[in-house]
Amino acid sequence: MSETYEHAADVMAWAIDTLRDGQRCALAVVTDTEGGAVRAPGALMAVSSSGDAAGYVSGGCIDADVVQQAQLALQSGSSTKVRYGTGSPFVDIQLPCGGAIDVLLIPDPDLEVLEAAVTALERRTSTALTFEGDGSIQTVQPDAPRGWQGEAFTGYYRPKLRLRIAGRGADVVALASVAAASGISCVVESPDEECLSAAERGGITETVKLDTPTAISANRDDAATAFALMFHDPHWEERLLRDALSGDAFYIGAVGSRRTQERRRDALAAAGLPQSEIDRIRGPIGLVPSMRDASMLAVSALAEIVEAFHAETAR
Repeated sequence: MSETYEHAADVMAWAIDTLRDGQRCALAVVTDTEGGAVRAPGALMAVSSSGDAAGYVSGGCIDADVVQQAQLALQSGSSTKVRYGTGSPFVDIQLPCGGAIDVLLIPDPDLEVLEAAVTALERRTSTALTFEGDGSIQTVQPDAPRGWQGEAFTGYYRPKLRLRIAGRGADVVALASVAAASGISCVVESPDEECLSAAERGGITETVKLDTPTAISANRDDAATAFALMFHDPHWEERLLRDALSGDAFYIGAVGSRRTQERRRDALAAAGLPQSEIDRIRGPIGLVPSMRDASMLAVSALAEIVEAFHAETAR
């Protein structure tokens, strides 16, 4: 059985469950890539002694062999490095991209270290893990140098992308539904019960009823949260944007025409916000301008949010 988990927290949680069930397990860590590799350095895959797996390290061209190599590492009890593609001893395994992928296999990873890493990520805190050549793992500060340092490789892991949407109407429901279908944690805030109910029917489990602009809860956005304003109502806009700017969201975007954006910016400036803060607001929202259908606007906006998230991750 194979689970196509993408986020490191899900792969590590699967490994934790496997180890707690009394099975042996190995971690496969992508350490280096050349060319058009699918997964970035730090990507994880977990493999049990029975051959079950969670996560992936390629687009399918090497994952089956990684499972076999991980089982061999479990049999030997020693960590090992495996290379695929250019310079690999496995001449029968070809990478269509023409590049190379290096994988470090760690048998029987430390359960307590994995639990601490998953706990940090669930608490919306970034973490980093150093994988030593002897197979040991330790948690290090997120600002530790990434990649290889001598015989140790350090991978950096952020919490999952979270999207907070405030607004009303079809735009809100469409964006929330697309985000939920993409596996993105989503919070919908609206003064309209109908909008909240529609979001819940679309798979959103966290909704917040907005009562008045002056009664907005304290901002809890973290650095892996995006905020999308989808109001066309000046009564709410300024207060919600000021609230979003008070937090750590990596992305703040707002629907509306360019003229609407200028009106909002002028109102925020008149309220005393510095220009550097106002410039954090993206608008009109979305990679593709002038989307007038809610479904197309949702795809365009989510694409822009994902682009911004990965730009932050690459820093």
